[in-house]
Amino acid sequence: MKVHITADMEGIATISHDEQADYKSQEYPRMREIMTDEVEAAIQGAKDGGADSIIVCDAHDTGRNLLVEKLDPEVEVVQGNPYELGMMNGISKGFDASLQIGYHSMRHTHEGTLGHTYTYNVAQLRFNGTVIGESGLSAAIAGHFRVPLVFVSGDAHAVKQAQMLVSDIVGVPTKTGVGIYAVRSLTPKKACDLIRKGAKKAVERSNEIKPFIVGKPVVMQVELERPLMAQYASKIPMVKRVDIKTVSYKARDVIEAFDVFNVINQLASYAKSEGPL
Repeated sequence: MKVHITADMEGIATISHDEQADYKSQEYPRMREIMTDEVEAAIQGAKDGGADSIIVCDAHDTGRNLLVEKLDPEVEVVQGNPYELGMMNGISKGFDASLQIGYHSMRHTHEGTLGHTYTYNVAQLRFNGTVIGESGLSAAIAGHFRVPLVFVSGDAHAVKQAQMLVSDIVGVPTKTGVGIYAVRSLTPKKACDLIRKGAKKAVERSNEIKPFIVGKPVVMQVELERPLMAQYASKIPMVKRVDIKTVSYKARDVIEAFDVFNVINQLASYAKSEGPL
């Protein structure tokens, strides 16, 4: 059984501020230890459930977060940045299940911890009218290859948002927001124990869970945080300006939509450097 694991950092237990997930911060070394432990718990749970081939995508920021020497020696790990398929690099047809570790809620989620969709420049992302965050986008890419999302751990709202798209998945909330930069969190040990049990259960019943498949063509709408971001993004061929902060694109499939979304994000970052509007 082949399993793909994608691992982010903002959704791991205890983390409450984006500075903690920044490699330049003093707390980052401790957070990458916690992230690595959660991923290892998922690996062992997947193996307990029958997985015999596992690929892990280090999906946070630079993609150089996981302490690979602490992981099961039999797994393969994707590290570095940028990746083809972004946070889902390594996924393809033939995998039996997709697991998400350390995921967070989408932007502007009430009581969501560090909510965003790839960057803080994206206010909202829609595929065919359905609002999705990073969890939904990763699930959609897996679904393109007919691979089901079976497990999510992270911020409680990230788990809820994933379960709204795939109702049968196993979810392990590691924390919930109690303020702008404050969380009520499980201890790392407790989080790892639950992740291992949840991953085992999810992999064991992966054949009962249907992939999250987005219909073709994919009408993608991206609402950005600033008008100048939308102005620049609208210069991409076939991208249309919907309103002052929103652009739209009709893609052949999820992969094309994701590629254009990445370019929009790059232009949004450039626009942000131009000024506050």
